[in-house]
Amino acid sequence: MKVKYQNPILPGYADPDVYLENGTYYLYATSYRYDVWISTDLVHWEKKPNTAITAPVWGMDRWHWAPDVKRLPDGRLLMAASVQEHLGLLTATSPEGPFVPEENFLFDCSIDGHIFVDDDGTVYLYYVSWRKDHRYGLYGCILDPVTLRPVEGSERPIIYPEAPYECQQAPVAEAPYMLKFDGKYVLTYSGSHFESPFYCVAALQSDHPLEGFVRDETNPILVGNTTEISGCGHHCIVTTPSGELALLYHTHHAPGKIHPRDLAIDPLYWNGEHLSCPGPSREGEI
Repeated sequence: MKVKYQNPILPGYADPDVYLENGTYYLYATSYRYDVWISTDLVHWEKKPNTAITAPVWGMDRWHWAPDVKRLPDGRLLMAASVQEHLGLLTATSPEGPFVPEENFLFDCSIDGHIFVDDDGTVYLYYVSWRKDHRYGLYGCILDPVTLRPVEGSERPIIYPEAPYECQQAPVAEAPYMLKFDGKYVLTYSGSHFESPFYCVAALQSDHPLEGFVRDETNPILVGNTTEISGCGHHCIVTTPSGELALLYHTHHAPGKIHPRDLAIDPLYWNGEHLSCPGPSREGEI
């Protein structure tokens, strides 16, 4: 059964991720130590009293950006977290946390980690990096399923921001989020500076999870404007209670006013070749 919604569905947040378990959606977003929200329909949300992280991690305790949560084949819950522009991993036994950090972070000068578990159980991590000897862009690597460290030699550059829709106010490619359709890897991401009204969601396609990605000819698949809804991006992709896909993303608070950013949702469609989203919208049904 579909549910009607009005955007924004949750004011005051940005960079969302949603994890689904046993009919409950858990939402995490950029916030101090990551607030935890729960829902059964993606529209009505309840804030839990605890945060996902309960103490400083890796000696750092500010700029908690863009969390991402997935369950590993061995049953552990894994969070990729960006804290003070350091990217690392944390584990938990419950989606509500607490998430406990691994002993060391993975990379400095890196953010926006996204975990993808392939059909064969291989665990991939996608992220933004500009650390030493790395040109700013999107990267990916394989994670060792036991140590949760990058497999040596597996890191690959995915793209560097160069397309016009990636270069509004600054050349930016960030917020990777992977889908797989019939063997096709579709890596969605956001382009342009987050302060730009034309911050957007775009897609790449490849037959390999770490190489050969090509920008979709229909890009961008979601983009804001200067007059109605601006700054649409840094999304996650969720399966709705009706079994369809939806794009959950943040927007500027209003055209000409970036903060506090708000969360919105719209349907997402795959036609066998391309993704499309009818948003940004003020209301709809998922």
